[in-house]
Amino acid sequence: MSEKIESAHAHRKNEHISLALQQWKSGDLGNALQDLELVRPLIPSSSVSEVDTSVDIFNYHFAWPFYIEAMTGGSQLSSKINQDLSEIAKKYDLAMAVGSQSIALKEKDSIESFTVVRKNNPNGFLFSNIGIGHSGKEAQAAVDMIEANALEVHINAAQEIAAPDGDRDFNSWLESLQDIIETVNVPVVVKEVGFGMDLESIQEIAKLNPAAINVSGNNGTDFGKIEEDRNHDIDFWLDDILSNKKIGISTLESLNNAAEANLEIPYIANGGISNPMDVFKSQMLGASLIGVAGYFLWQYNQRQLEQTIERWQKQLPMLYALYNY
Repeated sequence: MSEKIESAHAHRKNEHISLALQQWKSGDLGNALQDLELVRPLIPSSSVSEVDTSVDIFNYHFAWPFYIEAMTGGSQLSSKINQDLSEIAKKYDLAMAVGSQSIALKEKDSIESFTVVRKNNPNGFLFSNIGIGHSGKEAQAAVDMIEANALEVHINAAQEIAAPDGDRDFNSWLESLQDIIETVNVPVVVKEVGFGMDLESIQEIAKLNPAAINVSGNNGTDFGKIEEDRNHDIDFWLDDILSNKKIGISTLESLNNAAEANLEIPYIANGGISNPMDVFKSQMLGASLIGVAGYFLWQYNQRQLEQTIERWQKQLPMLYALYNY
């Protein structure tokens, strides 16, 4: 992207990146599934060399169950991040999601920060990303923009409430979601942005027949706190009302809710995933895919993240063999 003064929306994207990194550097996040204990066989009847880590979903064969989840897009900084992430996704055969493309539907100068992902990874599996308040036509435009294989529709009511300039009227959201699911020509994944999902909501969304549900629990990046930190004039966010206890539902509880819902569609884990054991535990709880965003952003620069992914791709087959998965 050319050198220029960026828009307020693009500046907001940069603030999101900076504040998300601060949360992960503080050490208060992660350990999404630490309370889940797995029982393993004393003598496994398996071999690491025979392990198959692949997953078939969305009529696509994924080599690995974890993928690079939505982080950013829309600014010069996020364009560089997306460029690096797409190169990593191609190198290590990982799926990748882009951040919200809402900005690109309004500001054409930001489109390049998203299209660079498909340019660098022409044959990879890409998730497009749009907010629930958009129309089916707008969602399809986001898909076409990066020639996406699937679409994530993010539900972020808690983040909008926390943002001083966020939405306050959610009456049309369910209707909007139905329009997107019925209009878009690729699989649609309905996801939270890190506040988790209760059983009733999962069941309600499933009735709309999306391709999958991403429960995205509250063990990862806290976008409510991010929006509060962006608002320098008002101490607003609900954490203060709740004595600094994060709102929402944990990743573990959200996955348990999805399992209890007995869905006919697959579900995806997200929210504080920070090691191969989190990936494996999520699979044990029935997740078909596992998205990793904040932890990988924290690992970024490019070589450090590559080393992390190499380690995960070495360790995950070991866990499969150890637990006879």
